[in-house]
Amino acid sequence: MQADLTGKAALVTGSTKGIGKTIALTLARNGADIVLNGRNQDHALNVLEDIRGMGRQASFEQADIWNYEEVRRMVDGAIRKMGKIDILVASGAGGGAPPEFFNKIDPELYLDVVRSHWLSRLYCVRAVMDHMIERQSGKIIIITTDAGRTPTPRESLIGGAAAALVLMTKVIAQETARWQIRINTICTTVTKDTPGYDYAMADPTSHIYRIFKKAEERMPFGMNRPDDIAQLALFLASEDSNQITGQIFSVSGGLSFPG
Repeated sequence: MQADLTGKAALVTGSTKGIGKTIALTLARNGADIVLNGRNQDHALNVLEDIRGMGRQASFEQADIWNYEEVRRMVDGAIRKMGKIDILVASGAGGGAPPEFFNKIDPELYLDVVRSHWLSRLYCVRAVMDHMIERQSGKIIIITTDAGRTPTPRESLIGGAAAALVLMTKVIAQETARWQIRINTICTTVTKDTPGYDYAMADPTSHIYRIFKKAEERMPFGMNRPDDIAQLALFLASEDSNQITGQIFSVSGGLSFPG
């Protein structure tokens, strides 16, 4: 799809690679100025060059979105550089624990999963909230896993964190509608051309490899690619979605059908 995001400023976290990078480039191609985020600026150089080559403004804010103080500084820096944030896409920062049966997960990893899959998103949302309330507008898009909507073996912790995001999306949407802020969540499944997919498929003897292969075999429409998620993010960032808030969208290639 195409949308007119001319004059809009978007902050996309986890945007130096994978899904976040594709979303950032897609928003830029449709007119938005972009603030990229990641842990390493070197990984962002090519993306910055591509966006500036489109005639858009582009900058980078280094931050680990597991850390609220770093997220706060990231948002303040983005506002100083762009003058505003119209669109937040909270993506990236996966990790914490690999897929595994609950009884085999080290309890010492529980909080890491919470930080990476839940708090990292909430930190970003909270950090932009006062700015968007003051401006009486804003679009927020959260990227998480479909395990938060569909019970998935070996993803009890990750799915639990994503399920918390799903419910909080609805509650925050109700709270912020009075300020013309819209917030929606995209839930994804196994996605090709991402660091997570490449890592999982590097070892054919691992159980993660077998899980991904099984998911791919069950997808009637084929496996997701980053652009599938980016196209939906573009719609949710655009004025075409102004009547939509508090909604949860699954991009799963027909793998699951959550209610």
